[in-house]
Amino acid sequence: MTIIIHEWNEDQFKNSQQEWNKLLHSSTSDPLFMSWEWQHTWWQAFSESNMQLKLLAATNDAGELVGLAPLFLSKVKSKKFIVTRRLQFIGNCWRGKATMRTELLDFISDTSCAKDVVNAFFQHINKLRDWNELILSDLKKDSDTYKLVIKEKLLLKCHYRRAEEYASFYIDTTDSFDSYLKQLGKNTRLRLFNRRKNLEKLGKAVFTVNQNDNISRQFERLNQLHAQRWGSPVFTGVRLHFNETLAKLMAEKDALSFSTITFDNKPVSIQYNYVINNHKYNIQAGFDESFHKKIALGYLHFGYEIEHASHNAITSYDLLAGGGKNTSYKEHLTKRNVQIINLQIIRNPIVKLLYKLYDALNI
Repeated sequence: MTIIIHEWNEDQFKNSQQEWNKLLHSSTSDPLFMSWEWQHTWWQAFSESNMQLKLLAATNDAGELVGLAPLFLSKVKSKKFIVTRRLQFIGNCWRGKATMRTELLDFISDTSCAKDVVNAFFQHINKLRDWNELILSDLKKDSDTYKLVIKEKLLLKCHYRRAEEYASFYIDTTDSFDSYLKQLGKNTRLRLFNRRKNLEKLGKAVFTVNQNDNISRQFERLNQLHAQRWGSPVFTGVRLHFNETLAKLMAEKDALSFSTITFDNKPVSIQYNYVINNHKYNIQAGFDESFHKKIALGYLHFGYEIEHASHNAITSYDLLAGGGKNTSYKEHLTKRNVQIINLQIIRNPIVKLLYKLYDALNI
């Protein structure tokens, strides 16, 4: 099979929703973070004049789309004095400006020819002369992309660095909720489920899922409750614009899922989630931390969500990467995780030498 690589422009990116998502459905790439809706909305929200689109599209002999490599190129100053031309995934600005973190990134490739497509992408990237550092951020370690680039060193004369590694946690919700509860430690089970009785004794508590009307109002509530716990809203400015735009697009696909705990008709906890292919993603949560000293609303909300998932054909409830304010609560809720990595591939001779020295000194 002959794989031909094309570079798409902004208009092709904008108008590719249908064929992009059709390819995504035929791949093993993440259906949320690698969707056209997430990728294009991120690019529209966070791209700047110094960020050049490098969106690679792969077609087969019949001219059919079989792969996408959503990348961009920018000039970056490293260590305050070294300027590099960095090629990286759309979805993150590695060690750069704050955006909206995009996890589980990868090339999108049709499963019928995935390895051929990945090889073709790296052959094309290897020939490009306008980059000297490639960052594959939040890349799944079990992906063909990672396995091939590491095992076969597909990019020549480069220094490969595993810059950071993370665990992205998820809960298998195919079993019963009772079975899940039995796997938990005593204290976690108390916070997640047993304290419901305490909540119900205090007043009327109602858990409501799929509240997707008035999206702007839902984000207002999320920001208010997040600010009570963390001291500031979670989404403002361009980050708020990104999430509101994305939420509206996903609502059109029935993929948006806000859920709320109300107490005596007042919202005291909210979750912002997406559901795609029976897979629920918890993007953000906010709750009243001062509600009651014996009741952890955040944990109780997770309990309601996990129970709802197990009763409604949701196969996986994804907590994603990152920790909590005081504890690594995700590790208490599940041991299941996907390993993701920020892979730094350096071609610039000076930067390559500096990092080799740095890595040698920090072994």
